[in-house]
Amino acid sequence: MSTSTFHMQNQLQAVDPMVLTLKGHLEDQLTYETLMRFDICMSEALANLVLHAETEQKDAPIDLTFNFDGDVLTVDIFDPEGAKAFDIRKQARALSDVDVMAESGRGLGLILECADGVEYGPVQNRRCLSLKFQARN
Repeated sequence: MSTSTFHMQNQLQAVDPMVLTLKGHLEDQLTYETLMRFDICMSEALANLVLHAETEQKDAPIDLTFNFDGDVLTVDIFDPEGAKAFDIRKQARALSDVDVMAESGRGLGLILECADGVEYGPVQNRRCLSLKFQARN
């Protein structure tokens, strides 16, 4: 099993560079289709965390870890320290329930549709969104 750790500033302008960095780290290990699903999930999860995490420490970084176990990539995205729990599985709407003309509201549903597995819960003293992707089909 191999593990990599990343840290992102809790700022919206840090999301796109972080997603590009993460994709670059994985492009030789994921199929093109899986990499595209990964891109969607990471863009949505990180942007939602920056925009909507309720925390008093707005400058607390967002930490991420990658774990490869065989052909399964697990990405753990840790809420900023002190953030209020927000389980996307309970908040997400089905994509078919989102108004076609709505400018937002699809992100959580996209994550649930694009990742091969989604879990959320406490890890040590923090909350963690864990996304799983099948590395090779």
